[in-house]
Amino acid sequence: MDFQRVNSLNVWLNKLSGNLLPMTPDGSSFSMVWRIYSALIWLLEIIQMCILIPGCIIMPKEKVLKDGLIGIAITIEVVFTIVRIYSRKALIQQIIQKLNNIMRVKDKIMANIVMTTVNSMKTPLKFYWLIGIISLILWFTVPFALILKKNSFVYLDYRMPVVLSKEPFSNGIFLLGSLIVMFSSMYIFTKKVSVDSYVINMILLVTAQYKYIALKLSMIFQDERLQNDNHSSSKKTPCPEINLYAEKEMKYICRHHNVVLHVTLMLRELLALSLSIIYLNSVFRFCCIAIMVISIPSSDLNVKFVFTLYACGGIVQLYILCSCVQQLLDASSEMTDKAFHKGWYRYGTSIKRIFIIMMMANNLELKLSTFKRYNLSLSSFMTILNQSYSIALILLRTY
Repeated sequence: MDFQRVNSLNVWLNKLSGNLLPMTPDGSSFSMVWRIYSALIWLLEIIQMCILIPGCIIMPKEKVLKDGLIGIAITIEVVFTIVRIYSRKALIQQIIQKLNNIMRVKDKIMANIVMTTVNSMKTPLKFYWLIGIISLILWFTVPFALILKKNSFVYLDYRMPVVLSKEPFSNGIFLLGSLIVMFSSMYIFTKKVSVDSYVINMILLVTAQYKYIALKLSMIFQDERLQNDNHSSSKKTPCPEINLYAEKEMKYICRHHNVVLHVTLMLRELLALSLSIIYLNSVFRFCCIAIMVISIPSSDLNVKFVFTLYACGGIVQLYILCSCVQQLLDASSEMTDKAFHKGWYRYGTSIKRIFIIMMMANNLELKLSTFKRYNLSLSSFMTILNQSYSIALILLRTY
């Protein structure tokens, strides 16, 4: 079990999107074919931005606000996160190496916790990706029907505010532009899902280690040999053999905890700025989605359905990310809670001292984001949605 093999969905999305984010400590997990494929995908995204930015300048503000800004917002978030990861490639390879060293320990308890924690987010991520792709296909294929009705087209006929040639232009140019916009939008969305999956996978792997430590602590203090010893004698403290065994296990857990803490600090260094940017960009992105949904006429039910579908996928994505960060925060702060209600106080002085120090470590608040105000958690989930809706209403009144 290692970073690359523990989550097949993460590996598949990483290749399909062309992100090719590091999966191994030495960064040698991708062939030349995948690198060429990745370059072609990025070329397609560059072409889209080259025709989208002029379109946002030329087109009416209403068109840009409804159909253009959300694409730019997603692209900015994806590019920033990927550039951030690649710029800290040495750091992320160290994180992968340390996680691999931890997970290669032959421990069935750890394997079960890791797989359960990671697999819990696979279905929501698949749902998010499928809903997004389906809604994009439905949204971008509608203008294709215009080819049967018209011979010349203008910029406003495109689903997004893009400029490919001088207007009016022919069926061929319109079809080419529509295909570029559709496939580039599908790929940039897949890139976003892949980046989210990559970040979520790292957070969940660290979370699983805190859960493992919590379970091991609980198991030490409810050891059957201690219970049998207490039932067979009137002693209030364990026998020396059990105390020695517990001390040995506690030392192992302390070493493991130190490694996990180091990985957590490295993870914070890697993701701190990115998570704050994701927070701000999520407000902007959901603001654009809200504007789209509100602006659609009530008679146009098909378009409203597509946007509602896309919005549902986006809400699921934000909830997944906030939930994963919240899981890490909870797991790191509740590490000793289960063991606290066991018989830890009946052990020797050294064991009690170690356990008390670990309880004190729980009080150290963990924040992954650079700015406290823009930290992702379950409490910030509704805050982001409320802020997005409020800004959308203000913009609609302005324009």
